Amino acid sequence: MSCTRRDFNRKMIGLLAGCAASGSLVSTLGCAAGKKLSPASAPGRVLADLHVHSLINEWNRTTPMGVRYPGLLKLVEKFANKTGMNWENCHGAGVDLICVAHFNVFDEWLSMPTDPNPEAPAHTLQMMNQLEEILNDEAEPYARLARNSFELDDMLNIPKADPRFRTAVVHTVEGGHALGGSLEPVAILAERGVAIITVTHFFNKGIASAANAFPFFPDAGARPANQGLSEFGRKVIREMEKHGIIVDLIHAEPTAVGEILAYAKEPVIATHSSARTLGDHPYSLYDEHIKQISNDGGIIGVIIDPYLLSNYADLHQAEKEATLADVVRTVRYMVKLCGTHKSIAIGSDFGGFITGPTDMLRLEQVSHLRKLLIREFGSVELVEDILANNAINFLKDHWGRGGER
Repeated sequence: MSCTRRDFNRKMIGLLAGCAASGSLVSTLGCAAGKKLSPASAPGRVLADLHVHSLINEWNRTTPMGVRYPGLLKLVEKFANKTGMNWENCHGAGVDLICVAHFNVFDEWLSMPTDPNPEAPAHTLQMMNQLEEILNDEAEPYARLARNSFELDDMLNIPKADPRFRTAVVHTVEGGHALGGSLEPVAILAERGVAIITVTHFFNKGIASAANAFPFFPDAGARPANQGLSEFGRKVIREMEKHGIIVDLIHAEPTAVGEILAYAKEPVIATHSSARTLGDHPYSLYDEHIKQISNDGGIIGVIIDPYLLSNYADLHQAEKEATLADVVRTVRYMVKLCGTHKSIAIGSDFGGFITGPTDMLRLEQVSHLRKLLIREFGSVELVEDILANNAINFLKDHWGRGGER
C-alpha cells in the first residue's frame, strides 16, 4: 500500500505525540554554564553567523500542531535540537552578527511537492514579527535588528566597549516555499529587511530541485519534479536580484546548483555548507561548485555540523565523537580549494536540528573554534576574516544591490 508524504508525516506526528504523553519529559537545553561574559573583553571581530535558527522552537509552539501536541514539541526540543544560542550570552561573547533563518516546517512538509501553501508568506511575516517582538523586549539590551546594509554598517562600527553595542540581527528566509508560489512576496520581504532567501529546501516547491534529504513520497500520484532550476525559479531569482535579496543555493541538488550559478547575475551565497569531497552527503557541494561560487565573488558558510562535514557511520557516532576538528578541516580544505580565505565564512545552522560537535553546542562558545582556527592558520587577521569579516563585507556589498534601499 502506498503512503503519501503528507499521510506519513501526520502518522509519525501522532505516534511521537503518544510517546511523549506516555513518558516523562525533561526541560529543554538551558544556557551555557559559566561566568557572565562582557563584550568589552571580546577580541576584535568574533563571529558573523550566516545561518542560525534562533526561535524555531518558539515558533513551532504557536502552530496548530504545536498547540495540539505540546508534549511532542518538548520531546523534540530536548532530544533533537541540542544546539542553540542565547541572546545575552552571545552579546557577552562579542558576537557581531546573527542572520536568523525563518522556516515553517508545516508550510513545507504538509503541502504537495510543487504546490506551496498560499498562506506561507503570511506565516513568514508572522515569524519575523515574533523575532522583532523578542528583540524589542527581553533581548533589547543584547541585540538589535538591522533592516538594511546601512543600518548594519552603523551597528558594526560601534565599539564593543561602548554601552550602545548590540549584536546585529538580520532576517533571512530558508526555503522558497515561503513565497507561496508567487513573486509578489519578494518585494514585501525585501521591504521588511530580508537579506537572504534560500531558494529551495527539503522539497522542490516549483523553484529548484532539492537534494534528496528524504525519500520521495508519491503524493496523490504526483511525479517527481524535473531537476534543475524551473522557469518560475528563474523569475524568483531575477525578482530577488531586482530587490537586492541575496540568492542562497544551499539545499539545491547539483543540477540546480549549476543552473543557479549560470543564471544568477549577482554573486550568490551558500549559507551553511560542506564539501562533498570530505563528507559524501546530498547537501554537500562539489568542488567545481565551491570554486565557481568563489570565482564569481560569492561566499560559502561552513556549517558547524560534523556529521555533514565528514563520513561518520551514523548520527549516533557523530553525536558521541565529532568535534570542531571536522569544522577546521573543512575550512582548511575550502581555503586551499578556492585559493583564498576571503570566500569562506561560517553558517552554523545552530538551533536547526543538527548534530553539533561535542566541544561546541552553543553559539556563544565560538571562542573554542577561534582558538583552533588560529592554531591551524597562525593568523588572527585571517581567522577573524573567516569568522566574521568576510560575511560582513559580503552583506555590505550585496544586500540591497540593484534595488532601492
